[in-house]
Amino acid sequence: MALIKCKECGQEISDTAKTCPHCGAAVVKDVFCVKCGTKVPENVKFCPSCGAPVSSGTASDGKRKDKTVTGLLAIFLGYLGIQYFYLGKTTAGILSIVISLCSCGIWGVITLIQGILMLTMQEEDFNAKYVDNEKTFPLF
Repeated sequence: MALIKCKECGQEISDTAKTCPHCGAAVVKDVFCVKCGTKVPENVKFCPSCGAPVSSGTASDGKRKDKTVTGLLAIFLGYLGIQYFYLGKTTAGILSIVISLCSCGIWGVITLIQGILMLTMQEEDFNAKYVDNEKTFPLF
């Protein structure tokens, strides 16, 4: 946990806070556009300068998720849904376990393909598809 300054009152607050405990203002963290480098607020989905989708690369737990780690988890432990648990998508992880048991191992082949696709896609596409969306069970 790191400390940041509130943009309204200037007091130091936790970087995980949703609102400032001192003034009640919503905490908005800055994110940079990967296409043009413009600084944009966290809650903006498209860059105001170039129109590119803005991706934070953090899951719902507030931690940055690495594309390579996720892809390798999908390749080696995907049949157990470990990549979904890593991304904070618990429902998808549980569904993966159930599907794996019911499909007699075929699910492992599908998650192997998913892992390879994760490793080969662009970082922005990975974040948009698996991290920055509200889908419960993102597959391909």
